[in-house]
Amino acid sequence: MPKMPSTFYQKIIHFFNLSDPDYVRFVRSYEAKTKKQIAFYLFLGLLPGLIAYLFTFPLREPLMKWTGLSSVYVQFIALVVMSIGWHMLFPFLMLRFKDGLSFKQSLVYLGFGKFDLKGILTVLPLLTALFTILSLPYMRYVYTPLFEWLNGFSALHMGEWHIFNQGYYDFPLPLLLVGLVGNFIGEEIYFRGYLLRKVGRLKFDWLWISFIFYFYHMWQAPINWALLPLAIVTPFEILVKLRKNIYVAILFHLFTNFLWGAITLYLVGV
Repeated sequence: MPKMPSTFYQKIIHFFNLSDPDYVRFVRSYEAKTKKQIAFYLFLGLLPGLIAYLFTFPLREPLMKWTGLSSVYVQFIALVVMSIGWHMLFPFLMLRFKDGLSFKQSLVYLGFGKFDLKGILTVLPLLTALFTILSLPYMRYVYTPLFEWLNGFSALHMGEWHIFNQGYYDFPLPLLLVGLVGNFIGEEIYFRGYLLRKVGRLKFDWLWISFIFYFYHMWQAPINWALLPLAIVTPFEILVKLRKNIYVAILFHLFTNFLWGAITLYLVGV
């Protein structure tokens, strides 16, 4: 007879994993079923990043001349349109007109159905702490030389004109709020709420989406591509798969953007 898992192991699984078989069946019924369909959704993960790259690099100066806007505002508007218009609107349109889901069903599909207080208060802090600890050696010894190497390519170089160097958050409050919603909620809806569900039949689906998420940031490639190896330990997708909701991923996204960098800078100087 096969050996049964120990009681301790079962408790660990039960602690981290939120059992919701009805939700799992619901999501799986709309998964991509063929290799071509899966490849299509993986490509969709890269497409908005390619568009953002074009607006940030080759099209930025022509758009400045055409609109009269500054370099930083051209980049900001392009990123906001992508994050709000594409990341948030596209999944709802696809779920409505391709999959036939109502708006309420789409919210459930994307992970907004149940608020997960246990996941937020216990599982999220534990996995966040684990990720931070595991990332420290990489940030200390690998990240900086890899960033500098990538930033040496003219096609990827983030000059002083780049929105990252000008300040992502130095905008009037209304515009800033729109940008923040698109960044922290829009990206989670698109990548972890929509694409991760669609490629659920793919082996290591969480790792594929994690790699694609890092790679899609083509407009700031030296930063995010230098972090690409951390995709293995970044728990965005794992949190969503374990807890069956998107709230934990949104909060983890806030942590990585606002606190994680400060922690690694304090502990390892990067």
